[in-house]
Amino acid sequence: METAASHGIFGRVSDPSEQSLHPLVGGFADAENYDYARPRYGADVVDALKNALDLRAGSPVLELGAGTGQLSQALVAGGLELTAVEPLEETRVLLGRAIGPERVRAGVAEDIPLPAQSVEAVLAADSFHWFDQSRALPEIHRVLKPGGGLAILHSLPLWDGPWITEIGTLLNEARPTHPAYPVFEGLADSALSEVNGYGPVRKITVHSEEVTNPARVLAYLASFSWIGSLTEAERESLLGRVAEVLERYEIGEFPHQVAHIIWVARLR
Repeated sequence: METAASHGIFGRVSDPSEQSLHPLVGGFADAENYDYARPRYGADVVDALKNALDLRAGSPVLELGAGTGQLSQALVAGGLELTAVEPLEETRVLLGRAIGPERVRAGVAEDIPLPAQSVEAVLAADSFHWFDQSRALPEIHRVLKPGGGLAILHSLPLWDGPWITEIGTLLNEARPTHPAYPVFEGLADSALSEVNGYGPVRKITVHSEEVTNPARVLAYLASFSWIGSLTEAERESLLGRVAEVLERYEIGEFPHQVAHIIWVARLR
């Protein structure tokens, strides 16, 4: 039987001290669990991005904070000429396996390793909240071609029922200050405002279907940076309490939708 422990989600993770990143980013050091647990973006999302940003096969695009390739693989499959920038070394290894190492660069949004006006779109999937906007937005402007655009994406599993309400209470009580809160929508609207040189913000939601189980629920929660940054004892305690809720409600394998939310705007 598949278990949470089989994916190492209770293992201690290290702090990527070589990076000038938010301290909680150290919680992403378990790249394999992140890759296993996080939802993928599909062809429908790429089609929505192409339509909103007037992209076509061969269009050069940049993905910032690409993780292990949750969006990157779909961008490549959709025929876009992708450069994927990711700061964490272990994560870049898996990203390179997913899309080819020639497409992957080490770097951060605040210092993009690309020349000026070299891409038609910049994409940030579940990563934008980690950026220092005061430094990242000018860099994004620098690499965008005139009329190019920025898309901020967020994937949200739509789990429903009293069990997820109970788990949400446990997490809210334990969660420290985190850059993803307040919600993504306010962050995206602020970044894509006319003040920052963009046109009207469009919000697009694409849904996909997944089947999951308690082990993947636990792995998904364990992939949260702040949970990965807990001590081993704290993490075991919190995820153990979540596991108890899943067991009490007799949660087995179940289908659900994932909402892929996209905020997009073009440079004026």
